[in-house]
Amino acid sequence: MSNVSISSSIFPTLTSSVQANWAPILFAPIVGSYERFVVGVAAVNETGFHLELANSLDRLKCFYGEDAVAIANAIHIAGDYLRHDLAKRSHEALIKPDPAVSGIMVGELREGEGASLQAIAQSWIVALSSLYTQGAAGVVAVDLEEIATETEASGDRLPFMVCEYVKSQRDGLARFFSPDLVAGNGRRSRRSNQEPVIDYSGSRLVANFGTLRVSALSRSFELVKLRLWDLNTVQVRERDTMLHRDYELILQSPGKDDPQVSDKQWQRLDSALQELEEQADEKKLRLRPMKTVAEIGEHVLRLEAA
Repeated sequence: MSNVSISSSIFPTLTSSVQANWAPILFAPIVGSYERFVVGVAAVNETGFHLELANSLDRLKCFYGEDAVAIANAIHIAGDYLRHDLAKRSHEALIKPDPAVSGIMVGELREGEGASLQAIAQSWIVALSSLYTQGAAGVVAVDLEEIATETEASGDRLPFMVCEYVKSQRDGLARFFSPDLVAGNGRRSRRSNQEPVIDYSGSRLVANFGTLRVSALSRSFELVKLRLWDLNTVQVRERDTMLHRDYELILQSPGKDDPQVSDKQWQRLDSALQELEEQADEKKLRLRPMKTVAEIGEHVLRLEAA
C-alpha cells in the first residue's frame, strides 16, 4: 500500500479573495402582495461596494405587459438611489434601508467571499434571480437605453415651461435654474452618480418640479419620488450652514373637478399625493400641488420677491 501525501496546495484557491457582506434587493410590484422578485444584489465591505442589478427585466413583460416598462424604470431609479446611499452610508444602507421607490426591500445581510465585490454580487444574483442573465452585459445597456429613450420621449416638460415663464417675467432669475433648463432644448443632461438634480436653487427657494400624469401614474410617481430624494440630499447638506431657504417639491396635477379625470383615476391620484406628502413630511420638505404653469411660476416669483 503506497502512501499518498495530500497537501492543501493542490486545491484551487482564490489568489486575492475579498470578504464582504451581501444582501438581495427585493421588489414587490403589487403593493400588499406576497409576490417578490430579486432585482439586485449588493456587496459591501470597508473598501467599497458593488450593486449588481437584474439585467433581463424584459422578462417582466410576460407578467405585466406595457406596465413592465414602468416597473423596470422604478427598479433602475431604486438602484440609482441605493448606489448613492451605499456610497454615503455603506453597510448602514443595507441594515437600515431608506428606499426611494415603494415596493423595494433589502433581504437578510450575509457574509460572502470572492475574487472581488463585483464577483460576489454577480455570483449570488445568478443563483437567486430569474431576471438576471449571466454575461449579458449588452442586455443591460439595451434595457437602460430603451427606458431612457421612452422616458425622454414622454419626458416631463414642466421644469422647462416653468423656467421659461419665470424668465419671461423676471430674466434675472434665470441664473437660479439648472443649466439644462435654461438652455431650453427640452433635453436633460445625464444624471450624475454623485450629484442630485435640482431644477431651481434661488436665494429663498430650492425646488424641483414634476408632473403627476393620470395616464402614466406609476412611472411619473416614481420619478417624482426621486426628485424628492434629490431635494432632501441638498437640504441635509445645507442644514448646518447659514442658508435658510424653503425646500419644495412643486407638482402639476389635475384637480378633482377636472372633467378629463375619472373618479377612479382621481382616487389613485389622490392616494399618490397623500403618499408623497407623507414622505415629504418625514424629510421636512414641502409638497406643493398646483394646477398650471403660470400658478407655479407666480409662486416662484412671489417667494423670491419676498
